[in-house]
Amino acid sequence: MPNDKIPKKEIINCANNTKDLYDEIKKSRYFKKAEWALIFCIAAAIGFKDKKYDCFSKPHPGGLFRVSYIEKYTDAIRFIEAIAISHEKSLDILTNEKRIYEIAECYANGGIKKIYNMVCKNISGANFDKIIEGEINKIRKARL
Repeated sequence: MPNDKIPKKEIINCANNTKDLYDEIKKSRYFKKAEWALIFCIAAAIGFKDKKYDCFSKPHPGGLFRVSYIEKYTDAIRFIEAIAISHEKSLDILTNEKRIYEIAECYANGGIKKIYNMVCKNISGANFDKIIEGEINKIRKARL
């Protein structure tokens, strides 16, 4: 099937039951000025690191944000593509933009609750910066 026959993805979705978590994270002091794309990518990274691929059947009716918002960040696109390549174990996935984003949505769905707990629940009372730095270091070491 040629690329022009594959429908383009317009909206990045989240599960209907996680939209409130994204909203609370966005209100936090750590993400107040952050773009939705950053929160989404961090959630996808955590989900990917933790091997939590959690697809959802009921997306939030309004979605999370428009794909055009993330497309201006080349690093974010390459990151999402890397997750999709690793997930599919094939470069062929790069011909299907819609599927690339769907894979990232499933990993983000798997990671969003952990981010929410780190940012909004902060059960341990630890500094979020230190927690997320530790998570990033785990991802980096696992991939080296």
